[in-house]
Amino acid sequence: MKVWKAKTKFDLNFNGYDFNIKPGDKFLFADDVFNLMPENIRNLFEQAHSVLPPFYKGENLNGKTLLVIAQAAIGDALCMTPALREIKKKYPDMTLNVTISGRARPVLEGLPYIDNLLPMPVSFKEVSRADYIVKVIEMVNTPQFDNLSLVDYYLWKLYIYKAEKETPDVIVDQTVLSEMKEAFEKIREASGGKKVLLFHYLASSVHRTLPPRLLKEIEDLIWDEYVPVICSLPEEDITVETALDAYGIRAANLSVFMKDIRYLIASVALSDAVITADTATLHIAAGLEKPTVLVAGPIDAELRAGNYPTVIPVSPNYRGDTCVSPCMRHAINEPCIEAQVKRQFYSPCISAIPPKVIYFALKDAELLTHKEYDKPSKCIVCDFEGEIPLFEVINSSRIFECPSCGLHFTYPMKVMDYEKAYEKDYDNLLKFGSSLAYESYQEIKDEKAEIESWSSLPRFNVLIPLLTQIPKGKLLDVGCSTGFFMLIARKWGFDVYGIEASEKAVKIAREKFKLNVAKANSFAELPEEFKKQYDLITAFEVLEHLVNPIDFLSENFSLLNDGGLLILSCPPFYKFENTARGYRKYKWWYNDYPPHHVTRWKPWTLHYALKKVGFSEVHIFTEPLLPGTVFEGVTPLSFQLKLPNEQTINIDSKTTKAIVAETLKPLYLNSRLLGNFQYAIAVKGKSPINFEEVIKRAIRYSAVETIWSKGDFL
Repeated sequence: MKVWKAKTKFDLNFNGYDFNIKPGDKFLFADDVFNLMPENIRNLFEQAHSVLPPFYKGENLNGKTLLVIAQAAIGDALCMTPALREIKKKYPDMTLNVTISGRARPVLEGLPYIDNLLPMPVSFKEVSRADYIVKVIEMVNTPQFDNLSLVDYYLWKLYIYKAEKETPDVIVDQTVLSEMKEAFEKIREASGGKKVLLFHYLASSVHRTLPPRLLKEIEDLIWDEYVPVICSLPEEDITVETALDAYGIRAANLSVFMKDIRYLIASVALSDAVITADTATLHIAAGLEKPTVLVAGPIDAELRAGNYPTVIPVSPNYRGDTCVSPCMRHAINEPCIEAQVKRQFYSPCISAIPPKVIYFALKDAELLTHKEYDKPSKCIVCDFEGEIPLFEVINSSRIFECPSCGLHFTYPMKVMDYEKAYEKDYDNLLKFGSSLAYESYQEIKDEKAEIESWSSLPRFNVLIPLLTQIPKGKLLDVGCSTGFFMLIARKWGFDVYGIEASEKAVKIAREKFKLNVAKANSFAELPEEFKKQYDLITAFEVLEHLVNPIDFLSENFSLLNDGGLLILSCPPFYKFENTARGYRKYKWWYNDYPPHHVTRWKPWTLHYALKKVGFSEVHIFTEPLLPGTVFEGVTPLSFQLKLPNEQTINIDSKTTKAIVAETLKPLYLNSRLLGNFQYAIAVKGKSPINFEEVIKRAIRYSAVETIWSKGDFL
């Protein structure tokens, strides 16, 4: 930003304001705002060298004046309000002045904590009166802005690190509300009393706009319950009616009533729910606490919606020819590169989201707005009693996070019918995610091929060094499926038994591999010949499916001989992808949610639970971190490399990927907790084995073997 001085007298209508400018008048401009003026107007100014007030660094502001220098689109202005509200609450005797564009000014007018709204550009006289300034302009495409949510960005800039409420303050113009209310009442009456869904499929850039076809498919899914309405602002798209007609969309088009942003705000207030690709509509809906689904492809939906307790963000799980979602490209004037390659207009990543996923997200968003619902009275692992906060709603289930031990658990519990799981016989989010693996378990080869295939997978390859060190004896594999691990253990000398809930899987294990497997849903259902003491019990990907995990662990403990071992696995909360991207809520494509999984385990939670039931030693680790799992967490970028001789080299993403993969070799060999399957070894009593040493070697051996093979070539 720079200070510019007028060289002559002139009148200027610019950025939503009228200026009567005299020679010598000085204004502070954001650089991009200054460049918006025609060149002949820019030539009427010359740069002035003026000293600005100091930037605010968290000082006490009572009795002081703070100037927040912003330009801001409508959505950005709304996202400022939590930070502005909190700074004035913290320092009630301060004067808070804010510069803003004329277009965004209506959403800030009338807020009681803003003392003065000033234009952008702002008179230098106003700037010089401030004791401190905060610069929130020229931030797009800066790393600070791009890696924080909009709400967090403004809180951070004002040194407010937590707001009591992090949703925008939205003022509804009551005159406009009354004007729009008649139209909404007529729509409800004509629909037979259905709820109204505001569907804002247009975004400020074509590559973030939702295909009208998607609206048609969603409309068909919701029609019995909702009537959709379109409320596009005048500058957004003049072809809305044409698009609706072309696809046979029955939505009521109220765009003709949308004179300005006040009318969109009133329409959101009068709607029962919102589906949007537009972030301004998102911020309005969040501020008004409407059940909302944000459909995002190119941008990280969590960065836009993560602060909002009534919003479900839906992102694609898309890997294309030129990109991996989210590409994080904010605004372009044409279809994205991937769309052009595929000869499409709309972004393929958005088109890849199944319409029914958006429908299920809408139902989950409705649950988020419920004020009264069943809450757990205590943690099912550590028995903590007190307020247990809601972590997320997904697949019509609420997941809570214990503030004491960190366990995620759904309440009330909804457990899957595993006979149906093997048939993929369910109609919920699980149907649209990646395979639940139960189908692949039934694709059986001969015993030798099965052992070779499963032993090569990192999740079992990492266990082979352990199996060679453990004294051989009776092994019980709990949740053994079709018996693939039992085959591996039998090869290494164990006397194997297995229990499984699915009749179909039990039949395969018995008939194909002659394994001693019993059908049982609990230890109480074990046949008499299985009720014995074991030297080793394994339970891979079982714990997260159970309603009473502590009872399950206790029963395992009681079935072990002294010195016996329990080896179990469950999904890792801190695998590399979750660590790199943050634990993204509503990852509908991963299946780590009810009714498939009813608990989630952090390393210390798992350690605590095993110690609680009596195990003397507990060791937590994961399979190795491997290149494939690294690139689930980071997306290599293409870039230009400038050489000292001024030449440039274009580095494509494939080259970057190879560089990243090679650079991270030490992590492949030594990473203890970043892999895609989390394990615990628990000892009953004492064991002569140094498990820490064995685990360290197992991770290293498995990484080498998985990435580079045994090297046994003729």
